[in-house]
Amino acid sequence: MKTAKELLQAYIDGTAKESAALFAENGALELPYLADLGVDPRYEGPKTIESFLTFLHEKMYPGFKFVDVKIYIDTPDQAFGEYTIHQKSGISGRDVHQRFFGHCTVANSKIVLLREALNVLAAADGMFPNGIADVLNKKR
Repeated sequence: MKTAKELLQAYIDGTAKESAALFAENGALELPYLADLGVDPRYEGPKTIESFLTFLHEKMYPGFKFVDVKIYIDTPDQAFGEYTIHQKSGISGRDVHQRFFGHCTVANSKIVLLREALNVLAAADGMFPNGIADVLNKKR
């Protein structure tokens, strides 16, 4: 049986395909703060999660790697950690320094929910050609 910490670490270290395969059939990846940027905040099931992670790994931040990984909560069925990227955005061309916080819940050696928090300003700089200005202009 894989623990939550082992699965969270495998998600952090994996490719889009490898990370998505860690989720249960009804497992979900949630990034609630992306809703503020007009992006779907929930991805459910390994195929949908793989599609999102492929976009993230190949288009948004090509070749990215999480660094500075710290796991603070480590129980058999829950883990909480933080991890960072220092990456050039494949969309905006900007250098983005993004800190992620992830709470992972597991059952039967699969991730049932990984909820991540992030800095939406850094995300906007990576996602939109004009960064946060594009988001602000949409809301007017």
